[in-house]
Amino acid sequence: MPLIVVVLMAEIGLRFSGWPEVTDAFEHNEPYWIVDPDLDVSPMPHKEEESTFSVTTNSDGLRTPHSMARSERTRIMTLGCSTTFGWGVADDETYPARLEQFFQKDGLDVEVVNAGQPGYTSFQGLWLWNQTLKYYKPDIVLIGYIVQDARRASYSDKSQAILQADNRFLKDNVLYRSKIYLALRYGLGKVQIRAKERVSMDEGGIYRVPPNDYVANLRVLVKEVQALGGEPILFGYPLEH
Repeated sequence: MPLIVVVLMAEIGLRFSGWPEVTDAFEHNEPYWIVDPDLDVSPMPHKEEESTFSVTTNSDGLRTPHSMARSERTRIMTLGCSTTFGWGVADDETYPARLEQFFQKDGLDVEVVNAGQPGYTSFQGLWLWNQTLKYYKPDIVLIGYIVQDARRASYSDKSQAILQADNRFLKDNVLYRSKIYLALRYGLGKVQIRAKERVSMDEGGIYRVPPNDYVANLRVLVKEVQALGGEPILFGYPLEH
């Protein structure tokens, strides 16, 4: 009983002191990001080739000239990572832009909303869908998450969300709600979270989104799209070797 009292008092004391804070005491990458909104043919650095390419985004940070407001045109939305976003190419050279050009050339009244975001996994895509994308009310959704999900990193995307105090996951991870536990972790050494840091199997790397979570994310996305009356289409890419 005395030990329990001591632990409870320590927890209460740490909570009143506000230490340690996850965002300060733990180094990590932000698990959610969006390309800057309202870019107007702005140069974006292409780190792999030490060059730049021009990017235009709407008010929601999507690389598309279309707004959220619906028109009579059929609306297709493409979900995915940098492959969908069109990393390294001009606005009109992305695959969603070319798809729209293809339809319009054939006289079809179709608009294609490019909702791809660089580095995105299905975990992040599901978050963005609930934050913004569902309000576009697309008729057809091409779901193209696979490349980043299959990358190996030191920690999974969900682990980052936990360390970022994402309440959707903290409720299932009691330890990360305990100031005593965080204080012990702080004392033993800072936790390094690197979502996009590639590590090999020999280094203990894990998938950014484990297979079971990947399937679950896609199933939720499919149901969400269908609930809005849209048609989901799973659109995969060959994995890198």
